[in-house]
Amino acid sequence: MTPFFMAWMMFLALPCPSKKWDESKKTEMLAAYPFIGLIVGGIWLGIYKLCAVLHLQFVGLALTAVLPWLLTGFMHMDGFMDCADAVLSFKDREKRIEILKDSHVGSFAVICTVVLSIFTLAAWLQIQYMAKLWALLFIPVAVRAVISACVLSFAPLKTSGYSGKIDDKKSKGCAAFCIALAVVCCVLGIVLCGLQGIAVIAGAIGALVVVLVIRHNLGGMSGDISGSALTIGEACAVIALALTAWL
Repeated sequence: MTPFFMAWMMFLALPCPSKKWDESKKTEMLAAYPFIGLIVGGIWLGIYKLCAVLHLQFVGLALTAVLPWLLTGFMHMDGFMDCADAVLSFKDREKRIEILKDSHVGSFAVICTVVLSIFTLAAWLQIQYMAKLWALLFIPVAVRAVISACVLSFAPLKTSGYSGKIDDKKSKGCAAFCIALAVVCCVLGIVLCGLQGIAVIAGAIGALVVVLVIRHNLGGMSGDISGSALTIGEACAVIALALTAWL
């Protein structure tokens, strides 16, 4: 359970019940990371249903829209903003990496965050309150599983926190586990949620595309790329839910 609690401490803003840390288990931590999505998904679904019971209407939908960002302490949103500034600068690769590590917020980050927020909120206003929205359980798991598989499979940037921290002997097995988990989530999404399951697939594919595009731009994996992929992947899933919710 140590890798799971390590992932909890690293990627969740909620208090962790166990504060054990083992540097030698960072690879296993990445394999456990998708299960953090199960916590996020469970709370996401629970709050959504509570807001429906309380008839909170637009305020409840706004809370549902931002809840995944709140639960992770906005750390993935930070990566999204950093990548927006770096990639959209259209500078040479060295300059993009320099911008990625810059703590200042640029105009591209602000613009992209506003656009993302508008589309996310609009999607939830389109979805409104439904009797069942079980896809919310699977979306965060599938997206994180794809991201973990990418981190374990692709070479990191030299400036990344992943550099030198992943055990190559264990990474292939852990990556295969994460890929299998992502596939299982997508299948369960379709089997148990019907058309809503398309949202699970959209989230997984969206995260993978973001990783591939930004990695190509920067030349390696990093925590910022992971955060950007998660943020956009979950947004893709919510937009897909909006498109399929009333079919």
